[in-house]
Amino acid sequence: MTRDELKKRLTDTIGLISVPGVGRGRFNRLVRQFGSPAKALKAPVNRLEAVTGISHSIAADIKTKYDAEAARQTAARIIQLGWTVLFPDQPDFPPSLMNIPAGDIPPVLFCTGENVTPDEKMIAIVGTRHPTERGRMFAYNLAASLASAGITVVSGMAEGIDSAAHKGALEAGGRTVAIWGNSLDLVYPPSNKGLAQRIKESGAVFSEYLPQTSPSRANFPERNRIISGLSDGVVVIQAGLKSGALITASYAIEQGRELFAVPEAPGLKSSEGANELIKKGARLLTSIDDIFDELPRLKGEVLTRKFCRLPDMTDTEKQIVSLFSAGPRQVDQISREVDLPVPEIMEFLLALELKGVVRELSGKRFVLSEEYA
Repeated sequence: MTRDELKKRLTDTIGLISVPGVGRGRFNRLVRQFGSPAKALKAPVNRLEAVTGISHSIAADIKTKYDAEAARQTAARIIQLGWTVLFPDQPDFPPSLMNIPAGDIPPVLFCTGENVTPDEKMIAIVGTRHPTERGRMFAYNLAASLASAGITVVSGMAEGIDSAAHKGALEAGGRTVAIWGNSLDLVYPPSNKGLAQRIKESGAVFSEYLPQTSPSRANFPERNRIISGLSDGVVVIQAGLKSGALITASYAIEQGRELFAVPEAPGLKSSEGANELIKKGARLLTSIDDIFDELPRLKGEVLTRKFCRLPDMTDTEKQIVSLFSAGPRQVDQISREVDLPVPEIMEFLLALELKGVVRELSGKRFVLSEEYA
């Protein structure tokens, strides 16, 4: 598609979907009926109102309220911003999104970073914005393990579980994708500006919203269908009964995606929704193995670590280093897995840090240094 063809297609798409009363569902029906937004815009009122869901008043508005100049200006702005523009009938449109209900397919999708590939393996991790430290660490470590197995982690970059999942994938040297409930020229929450840049550099950010679209209460449930639609499965961690993560779970079921939920102790408000999902049939998840049991096609070799260049180490140090093949590890985890008290583990970790093999993250977590990752 040439630049001029892109601008024309984008102008027609923006113009049609921006007509009052059209929206995504009616837009998709109009395009299926007429073949393109341009042909729908040119169709006479009597043919427009013959389309299911298009009343006489909406058909009349398409003829009288289509603002071609505003649409052209918006299209020009998107091209100037350098966003990748993806249309459903083009080969670079994420194929998994063509397997969701027709009315939910985004008429146009915008991307910064590297677009997903047809054979990309993806798992979504979603949950509360206010998790416990245990929930945050579980999301971080699960994402790191998935990334180390070559699986892309998908989430919404909200505070809490979403951000922990993105960070876990990034720290493990893997790929992560964020779906935003606002346009790509704004970052929300603003505190995640640095995280957003890291995601763009080693993954991708997607949005269906036009420039200068601020986050709104309605946008987040809408974007959740894309989070689940892109993914082979959805993991819910610490979601309350009214959590937006449950909306993502509902979309996952509707779209035929595998649904997983992490159990928590009864009485924890932030986990009532996740526990309820398990009661209703979601797969109980306690480790990455539960995902591989349900979706064996995702299981691949863990990314090979460059152990051949490691300096001389004691047997215990080698045992500790081997744990990092599944991503970052917290001191308490290492203590349990090696069966040594935390003070002794800290001594070994200090020695490994001095040798340049590991580096410390926040929260007494450690990961292989870049040289050996």
